[in-house]
Amino acid sequence: MTAPDIAAWLVAGYALALVGVAWVFDRMAKRASERAERWHSGGFVYHDDHDAWKCPEDQWLWPTSFDPANRVMRYRARPSVCNSCPVKESCTTSSRGREVSRQVDPWPHSEAGRFHRGIACAIAGLAITMVIAQALIQYSASDLLVLGGTLAVVATLSFPLFRHLLATPANAPDHLPHRSAQEDSIAAAIDRYSTQWGSRSSKEREAK
Repeated sequence: MTAPDIAAWLVAGYALALVGVAWVFDRMAKRASERAERWHSGGFVYHDDHDAWKCPEDQWLWPTSFDPANRVMRYRARPSVCNSCPVKESCTTSSRGREVSRQVDPWPHSEAGRFHRGIACAIAGLAITMVIAQALIQYSASDLLVLGGTLAVVATLSFPLFRHLLATPANAPDHLPHRSAQEDSIAAAIDRYSTQWGSRSSKEREAK
């Protein structure tokens, strides 16, 4: 049996390198997302056992709504607590209490995770395609042995990246109102109006 062609070895090396790049990109994107989430929460700590956030002033923010389109849970502190807080000016300008949001899906099922994992899968898919294309060009037994072994290794290393496509979490909370960001803003405006001016029925009762 003749020795494998240099082209087969080069393709094998490129394919393995691409899988490595895919994994490095995925890990870096995950760490960047975690850092962004910590910055976004601004020192607030999420308590999974309560499904609530606790602010640096030791006050709780409880879930108020769920955005099914963006898979985001929104949490809000009580207005009476926030409005009397000594650090309110550096925390929020809202009179309805500080709001914090949380992606309910873990990496890579979150919106940012799906985007970056998709890029990693594309890189890994390119590695698989390169090996298969080279195997169709080179027909010697030694070349096919090298490329076949490479394909098995690349596919094994790539499978964890593609596995998230097989199962998507179905953990939408049913006990909260499902509202988009726009609908949540409308609800907040209605709530502010009701708080400031009161309802028609309450005014009529006061008049009587």
